[in-house]
Amino acid sequence: MKTINKVALVTGGARRLGKDISIALGKMGYDIVLNYNKTGKSVLEETISQINETGVTVNVIKCDVSKVSEIKKMFQKINIKYKKLDLLVNNAAIFEHFDFLETNEQTFDKFINTNLKSVFFCCQEAAKIMLKSDETYNRIINIASLGGIQNWTGYIPYSLSKIGVIKLTQLLAKKLAPKVLVNAIAPGTIIMENDDNIKVNTEDIKKYPMKRFAKSDDLTSLLSYLAAENNYITGQTFIVDGGKSL
Repeated sequence: MKTINKVALVTGGARRLGKDISIALGKMGYDIVLNYNKTGKSVLEETISQINETGVTVNVIKCDVSKVSEIKKMFQKINIKYKKLDLLVNNAAIFEHFDFLETNEQTFDKFINTNLKSVFFCCQEAAKIMLKSDETYNRIINIASLGGIQNWTGYIPYSLSKIGVIKLTQLLAKKLAPKVLVNAIAPGTIIMENDDNIKVNTEDIKKYPMKRFAKSDDLTSLLSYLAAENNYITGQTFIVDGGKSL
C-alpha cells in the first residue's frame, strides 16, 4: 500500500523565506500547499519546479490572507482535496518602516490584517481540520519576529502585529493541546540568497555577536525539527538572532 504523504500549508510560500521553507518541507516528504498572492508567474513557476524536484506534489492556491473570506475558501479547497492538514506554517507578512506620528489607520490596519489577523484565522481554519485528524500530533508553526520582542520604534505597527503572533502562539498551544503543537520562530535580520535584500540595514551587523545575519537554513533547520521530531514542545517562541537580543 502506498504511503500517503503528510500535507503542509505554507502561507507566503512562493518566495524568500517562504520558498525555502516550502523546499525544506518538501525534502522532508511533505506534500506542499503553496499559498501566494502577488508573486509573479516566473518566480512562482521556479518555486514549484524546485519543490517538485524533492519528489513531492505541490498544490498552488492564490489567496490574500489579509481577507478572512479568502482564507476560508483556501481551507475549503484543502479539506476537499486532502481531508487533512498535518502542518500549517504561517509565514506571510509585510515589513516596512513607518514613523509613529505619520502612521494612519489604513497603514495600521494593513499590518494587523496581514501579519496577525491572517495568522489567527488560518490557525482557526487549520484547527477545524486538525482536531478531527487521526494523527497523534498535528503542528502549527508561526513565523514571528525579533521585532515582536525588542522595541523597534521605527516599526511600531509591525512590532505590535508580531508580539500578537507570539501571544497567540501561547494561547493556541494551551487551547489546542494535546492534539496540536503550536510554536513560533522569531528571527532577527535574514539575508536571502538571490535577493537584493533592500530592506536590510547592513550597519546592524555590528549588533550581532555572531558577526553575521541569519541565513534561511538557520531557520529552516529549526523549523524542520519542530515539524517532525518534536512531540512535546509547545507554546514556545524560539529566537533565532545570532545573539542580538543579548
